[in-house]
Amino acid sequence: MRYRRFLAPFLLLVMLGLAPSGFTPVYPVSAAQQQPERKEVKVWVNTKSGVYHCPGSRWYGKTKQGKYMGECAAQKAGYRPAYAKPCGSDCR
Repeated sequence: MRYRRFLAPFLLLVMLGLAPSGFTPVYPVSAAQQQPERKEVKVWVNTKSGVYHCPGSRWYGKTKQGKYMGECAAQKAGYRPAYAKPCGSDCR
Protein backbone atom coordinates (compact mmCIF):
# COMPACT_ATOMS: atom_id res chain seq x y z
CA MET A 1 0.00 0.00 0.00
CA ARG A 2 2.90 2.35 0.44
CA TYR A 3 3.42 2.48 -3.36
CA ARG A 4 -0.17 3.57 -4.03
CA ARG A 5 0.62 7.21 -4.77
CA PHE A 6 3.24 6.18 -7.35
CA LEU A 7 1.17 3.41 -8.90
CA ALA A 8 -2.06 5.38 -9.44
CA PRO A 9 -0.67 7.84 -12.04
CA PHE A 10 1.03 5.01 -13.92
CA LEU A 11 -2.21 2.99 -14.04
CA LEU A 12 -4.00 6.06 -15.34
CA LEU A 13 -1.47 6.32 -18.17
CA VAL A 14 -1.97 2.62 -18.98
CA MET A 15 -5.75 3.00 -19.09
CA LEU A 16 -5.49 6.02 -21.39
CA GLY A 17 -3.03 4.23 -23.66
CA LEU A 18 -0.22 6.63 -22.88
CA ALA A 19 2.09 4.17 -21.15
CA PRO A 20 5.82 4.23 -22.01
CA SER A 21 6.71 2.56 -25.30
CA GLY A 22 7.56 -1.11 -24.97
CA PHE A 23 5.11 -1.58 -22.11
CA THR A 24 2.43 -4.15 -22.82
CA PRO A 25 -0.18 -4.56 -20.11
CA VAL A 26 -1.32 -8.09 -19.37
CA TYR A 27 -4.98 -8.51 -18.58
CA PRO A 28 -6.43 -11.76 -17.25
CA VAL A 29 -8.55 -13.59 -19.83
CA SER A 30 -11.20 -16.04 -18.75
CA ALA A 31 -11.77 -19.34 -20.54
CA ALA A 32 -15.12 -18.08 -21.85
CA GLN A 33 -13.39 -15.19 -23.64
CA GLN A 34 -10.77 -17.41 -25.24
CA GLN A 35 -13.12 -19.78 -27.06
CA PRO A 36 -16.35 -18.71 -28.66
CA GLU A 37 -19.43 -20.54 -27.44
CA ARG A 38 -20.55 -23.37 -29.68
CA LYS A 39 -24.21 -23.53 -30.58
CA GLU A 40 -25.68 -27.03 -30.78
CA VAL A 41 -29.34 -27.70 -31.50
CA LYS A 42 -31.13 -30.56 -29.73
CA VAL A 43 -32.66 -32.79 -32.43
CA TRP A 44 -35.02 -35.76 -32.48
CA VAL A 45 -33.40 -38.81 -34.08
CA ASN A 46 -35.67 -41.40 -35.68
CA THR A 47 -33.56 -44.47 -34.88
CA LYS A 48 -35.45 -46.67 -37.34
CA SER A 49 -34.99 -44.50 -40.43
CA GLY A 50 -31.64 -42.89 -39.50
CA VAL A 51 -33.00 -39.37 -39.98
CA TYR A 52 -33.01 -36.52 -37.45
CA HIS A 53 -35.61 -33.76 -37.20
CA CYS A 54 -35.15 -30.11 -36.14
CA PRO A 55 -37.20 -28.40 -33.41
CA GLY A 56 -40.47 -27.08 -34.79
CA SER A 57 -40.66 -29.57 -37.64
CA ARG A 58 -43.61 -31.92 -38.09
CA TRP A 59 -41.94 -35.10 -36.79
CA TYR A 60 -39.86 -33.59 -33.96
CA GLY A 61 -40.41 -35.92 -30.98
CA LYS A 62 -43.32 -37.72 -32.65
CA THR A 63 -41.93 -40.85 -34.31
CA LYS A 64 -42.40 -44.21 -32.58
CA GLN A 65 -38.70 -45.03 -32.28
CA GLY A 66 -36.31 -42.24 -31.47
CA LYS A 67 -34.28 -40.23 -29.01
CA TYR A 68 -33.12 -36.68 -28.37
CA MET A 69 -29.47 -35.75 -28.91
CA GLY A 70 -27.31 -32.88 -30.08
CA GLU A 71 -27.09 -32.32 -33.84
CA CYS A 72 -23.30 -32.69 -33.91
CA ALA A 73 -23.52 -35.98 -32.02
CA ALA A 74 -26.25 -37.17 -34.39
CA GLN A 75 -24.08 -36.41 -37.42
CA LYS A 76 -21.09 -38.18 -35.86
CA ALA A 77 -23.30 -41.21 -35.17
CA GLY A 78 -24.19 -41.38 -38.88
CA TYR A 79 -27.69 -39.88 -38.85
CA ARG A 80 -28.68 -37.51 -41.65
CA PRO A 81 -30.92 -34.42 -41.55
CA ALA A 82 -34.53 -34.71 -42.69
CA TYR A 83 -35.13 -33.19 -46.14
CA ALA A 84 -31.35 -32.61 -46.34
CA LYS A 85 -31.71 -29.42 -44.22
CA PRO A 86 -29.40 -29.23 -41.17
CA CYS A 87 -30.71 -27.38 -38.12
CA GLY A 88 -27.82 -24.88 -37.89
CA SER A 89 -25.48 -26.16 -35.17
CA ASP A 90 -21.82 -25.11 -35.13
CA CYS A 91 -20.37 -28.58 -35.72
CA ARG A 92 -16.63 -28.92 -36.33
